[in-house]
Amino acid sequence: MVYSILISLFRVYILFGELVLGRRHVLSKRDKKKILSELNSFYTNLNISRDDVLELFEERNMYRILLINGEPGFFYYNSKWFPHLKLLLKKLDIGAPIVVVDTGAVKPLLRGADLMAPGIREIKGSFKPGDPVIVVEEKMGKPFMVGVALISSMDIVSGRVKRGKVVENIHRIGDKLWNIV
Repeated sequence: MVYSILISLFRVYILFGELVLGRRHVLSKRDKKKILSELNSFYTNLNISRDDVLELFEERNMYRILLINGEPGFFYYNSKWFPHLKLLLKKLDIGAPIVVVDTGAVKPLLRGADLMAPGIREIKGSFKPGDPVIVVEEKMGKPFMVGVALISSMDIVSGRVKRGKVVENIHRIGDKLWNIV
C-alpha cells in the first residue's frame, strides 16, 4: 500500500546512471501567478504568456526546477529563482545582469571554480550581493554559467575590488542541474 502511494506521487528519473525519485506537476493558476510575479520583479524582459504550461519538478527537496512548456526555465536556490542555462541559450536577454569573462577563465569556471575579479572583461547591468548573475564568454557571447554575486557591480566597475572571488558558481553546462530534467 505504501509503495503504491509513493509510485503515484513520484516518478523515477535517471541522473548520471542512477535512479532519482522526483515529482513533476503542473502549477495551479494561483501558484503560476505567484511565481510569475516573483520572476517579473527581477527579470524585466521575461516573456511568459498565459498559454505557457508551467510545471514544477522537485527532487527530494534538493532541486526545484520550473519547467516552461516542458523545458527547464528556472531553478530555486537560496530563496531566489535563478535562470537555467537551457533557457538562457535560447533567450539570453531576460533582463538579468551579465558578466563577460575572458577566454582563459572559461575552463576553470566549467570545472566549478568561482569567478575571480581579474577574469572579468565587462559588466552589463548592475547587481548587488546575492543577486543572480549570468556569465558569458567574450568571443561568442554564449552563456555557460549562472552564479550568485558576492560583491556589487559598482565595487568592480569602480576598481575598488581588483582581486578575489566576485561570483559564486552555482550552475554550469554539464553539471547536475543541466542533466537532471
